[in-house]
Formats: sequence, C-alpha cells, structure tokens
Amino acid sequence: MSEHYLGIILPKSTYEAMPGLQGGTRSMFMIWEKAARKHGLIPCYFRFFDIQPGVATVSAYVYDNETFHLQKVPAPKVIYTRVLDYLPAYRSHLKSLMKKGHLIYNVPNYDVEKHKVHDLLVKNESVNDHLPDTELFTVANLNKMAARYNQLILKKSYGEFGMGAMKVERVKKGWSLSYKTQESELKQVDFKTKLPTVLINRLRKHTYLIQEMIPLATFKGHPFDLRVATQKNRYGEWQVSGLMCKVANGGDFLTNGAQGGTTYTLEAVAPHSHPTIPYNTLVDSIHKLALQIARILDHHFPRLADLGFDIGITKEGKPYFIECNFISDYVSGLFEDGRILHDEWEAVFQTPIAYGSFLMDQF
Repeated sequence: MSEHYLGIILPKSTYEAMPGLQGGTRSMFMIWEKAARKHGLIPCYFRFFDIQPGVATVSAYVYDNETFHLQKVPAPKVIYTRVLDYLPAYRSHLKSLMKKGHLIYNVPNYDVEKHKVHDLLVKNESVNDHLPDTELFTVANLNKMAARYNQLILKKSYGEFGMGAMKVERVKKGWSLSYKTQESELKQVDFKTKLPTVLINRLRKHTYLIQEMIPLATFKGHPFDLRVATQKNRYGEWQVSGLMCKVANGGDFLTNGAQGGTTYTLEAVAPHSHPTIPYNTLVDSIHKLALQIARILDHHFPRLADLGFDIGITKEGKPYFIECNFISDYVSGLFEDGRILHDEWEAVFQTPIAYGSFLMDQF
C-alpha cells in the first residue's frame, strides 16, 4: 500500500548510478534503508519527473536481496526531495503533485537569496548579534565595508559549494583579491582603486554579497567553519543531528569540501581550537544558535525539514551564522572508501527519514 512507501527524489546522476551502487554511495543508502525499516517504511527512489500528478504508480528503485531493483510501486503520499533546482518547470510540477495530495518535504525555497535570509534574521534580536555585517554588492557598499573591515568575503547571493566566492584583504599597497579559477587554482591580484577585471566580470553575471570576514578559529593553523545539520525529527521538532567541521586546505580561504576542504568531528578539533572552553559549552552555544535560526526560518518558508547551516566560530568561542543551505549536500565530506567516517554522523541521514514517518502518521 502507498502508505508504506516513502518516496525519495534523487538527483539524476545519483539515480542513474543506482543499478551498480557500491561503496560510499551505497553506504548512504543503507543508512536510509535501515532508518526507514525501523519505522515500518519502504524507501523508493526516483527522479523528479518520474512521479506524475494523478498517476497511481511510479517506476522506482526498491532495495531487495542486496540489490536495487527498478519496479512499479504505489505512488507514495510522503516524499523527501534531495534535488535543488531553480527551473520554473520544477516549481510547477511540485505544486501539481501537492494539489493531488502528495506531502513533499525539504522543498527548495526557490526565491530565497542569501541576502533575504540575512535581512530576515537581522531583525530578530535573539540572533542578530551572531550575524556578520552583510550588504548587497554596490561600489558604494564596497567602499563602506572596506572602511570598516580589513577582510571581506564576496559571494553569490545564489550559490553553492563556495563557487565564485572571493576574498578582499587590505595589504600595504592597497587591496588584494583572492579567487578560484574554474580549474580550482587559487589566484591573487592586487589593486588600489580600480577593481580587478575578474571581479567586474563576475559581477556582471551574478548578484553578489559583501560580508564581513569572521576571524575563524583554526585547526592546526587552518581556518574552519561548521556545517550544522538542523533537521525535523520523528516528533516534528527541530534538532541538531550533526556537527561537521570543514577545515580549509593549505592557504585557502574556503572550507567547502568541493573547494578542497577536509571534514572532521568537532570533538577532534575542539581541543586544538578551543583548549580553554569546555566542549559542552561550545556545543551548546552552536546548538542554541542553529535551533533559534531554524525556528525563525520555519515561520517564513514552507516545508522545511533538512537545513544545513554554515556557522563560523571565533577563537573566543562565539558562533556566527554565515549562510543557510535549504537542501544541504552532506555526502562529499562524510564518506571515504565506501564508509561513513564517523558513526555519529549517521543521524544526519536517519533523522529526515524519521520525520517522513512523522508526516506519514498525518494521513
């Protein structure tokens, strides 16, 4: 029966790899499978447009006898989407499915740019002291921010994996711009008053933010920030399911795994980064900020369930909200050679499945 199937919408590349899944990717699916079976559910995996409004069945992969089989199953009422796409056709398809009674969670918030999230949060006194100073990019705003801070981050208002991010830093002869090429090579160019060509070209293509660069705590000399998995659980309540430290590589200013960063547990990093702060005190401050922000966003945006907050922390232990990933990619930094690096991170994959069970009980 359809109430026993939990739909999981996958990116096209992941879906196409399912017949021969082995190693790390399979381990992620095995965590999903184990969590679903615990709640009496059968996961079924399909692409965005495989499920159609008003159609009683869907062709999906189902795990059986240590293999994923493609088969027809009842179209699931509850669906967890892992796809982030801004195409209008996706929005229309989601609306049509929901009109036909499908309950879809973790839906992309298509129109939410990073500066809109900042503008929303900065109005809330409980969290505004934990936000870096942020402005939309204009030359006037750049001059204003450059007068306040010696280091700035420029990043796309829409952006993923740190792509296109740049650092502006005061140097003896003026300013230095650090950026990554398409080949992920880190480059620098110095300037005084005339903006570098690479910066001008990127501004023509994308809307950028200017953000105060938080003086991040370091691990073995390298700055790090945190991906904080903040998710709804079996009871429909927000919880922090995992803390992943993203440590920059070499002299890089970006911590993302896609940019060469390395992932560690906070428990491994904290004795080096914050030796005088009790570990539980550090964790509690991060959890408190993440849960406050999740509840604020939950009042404004629909169908949230699985948020990935990027939170920086200073050497004094003060957490700062950097940005929100409405559909967060946890996989790249958490698996190695086919296995999840730390058992505690399994909760990051288990919790959204448990929330699906909560939603299933609503029918």
